[in-house]
Amino acid sequence: MARPKGIQVAKAIDNFAYGMKRLFRLMFVVTVALFLAPGAAFAADGSGTPGLAGSRFGLDAMMRGEAARHFDLGTAAVAEGEDDTRGLVRLRPSFETGQDNSWRGRIEGQWYGLAGRQDLSAVMVYQAYLEGSLPGTPGLTAKVGRQELVYGSTFLLGADTFYDGQSWDAARLTLRPADRLSVDLFGGRYVKRNSGGIEGTLYGIYGTILPQKDFTLDLYGLRDTGGVGATHAGGAHEVTWSVGARAAARFGERLDLEAEPVWQFGRKADGAGGYDPIAAFGGHVDLTFRPAPARFPGKLFGGFAWGSGDGNPGDHHFREFHNPNNDTPQVGDMNVIGDLSGLTVAGHAASGLRILTLGGAADLSPAVNLSLTGHAVRADQVPAGFSKALGVEADLALAWTVRDGLCVTLGADRFFTGGFFRDATGREKDIDYGYLQLQAAI
Repeated sequence: MARPKGIQVAKAIDNFAYGMKRLFRLMFVVTVALFLAPGAAFAADGSGTPGLAGSRFGLDAMMRGEAARHFDLGTAAVAEGEDDTRGLVRLRPSFETGQDNSWRGRIEGQWYGLAGRQDLSAVMVYQAYLEGSLPGTPGLTAKVGRQELVYGSTFLLGADTFYDGQSWDAARLTLRPADRLSVDLFGGRYVKRNSGGIEGTLYGIYGTILPQKDFTLDLYGLRDTGGVGATHAGGAHEVTWSVGARAAARFGERLDLEAEPVWQFGRKADGAGGYDPIAAFGGHVDLTFRPAPARFPGKLFGGFAWGSGDGNPGDHHFREFHNPNNDTPQVGDMNVIGDLSGLTVAGHAASGLRILTLGGAADLSPAVNLSLTGHAVRADQVPAGFSKALGVEADLALAWTVRDGLCVTLGADRFFTGGFFRDATGREKDIDYGYLQLQAAI
């Protein structure tokens, strides 16, 4: 039985007040500390903390208040008729020490807290590693321990910075046989506490070639045994191989182009003790244009991202492309669309997505930036008789850089639902999302 509307509203108000009280208390403390901190704390010259030669302490903080309509923030699921609010805090104190051109070590803790409909307070070691050159092996370095794995434009490997991050217990070797060539070999295990519950391993090779000053070519292969989890929507891949290429080029001072196709193969459990072969593909193409300097300097950008879908799950061939839900720019800010594998509404699945992105950003002043981005989303495969039009997401953000290392962002987003939502639920209720975020680095 649904709760009376008055009780729902009262609970939402209580959750909001509770979450905002905790959030803004922390925001106040951190903000005061930032403004009172000595100038050396904000230095960007790598000089470190006074009195600790070759060492430095740091603190990265993110605090955000969120509100949504027709959406459950905790489960990132469409929830028609429900409103949700929460406060989110991510604090990462760190200590780093080492010697130039030899080795360095870093330990970084994390407190990630949620206050609202879903309360969460998790403390963990986010990163702890040693990195340095190997004796007698010029051009070869190693990095061992808990670490982030971030490559390219984070389409497949990123740090999920909008939420609780992502790290691995891993080892990485980097070989630089020439000035314009580097190759990384890495392998490790997902850290379950900040991977959405994924268990499994990740192994890969990632090579970067710079044939020209304004052109970069990346070639890579990944072997992923990560099981079901929040950052692998659908999940349950026993072995997934991803082979891709990324090309990024700049033409003059005005135009940037990036393209990254990816092919996936391997095997997936079929639920009956056997396996289905995987044959999927996805990728993205992005274009950025910077007009000639004007009163408000800015840029225009556009892109297209795609992931194959599976319209016949019963034929024992898995064709749905999966890229991790790590907050890539191709899918928007709201998390209604988390990745390119698809979306489920009221038990009806849209498999594989096509996303067209258009937008622009302008500097209203040296410290204030305004951006507007639109994402038109269509499905590759849907149930018979359903529309493939999922909708259009519009993201508006105003960012104010208060000083070096301190930024405040106000965002207002709406997802205009399309025909698929009407076919799945009988109605088309647009989804709203707004947030106020503070980010600080000491």
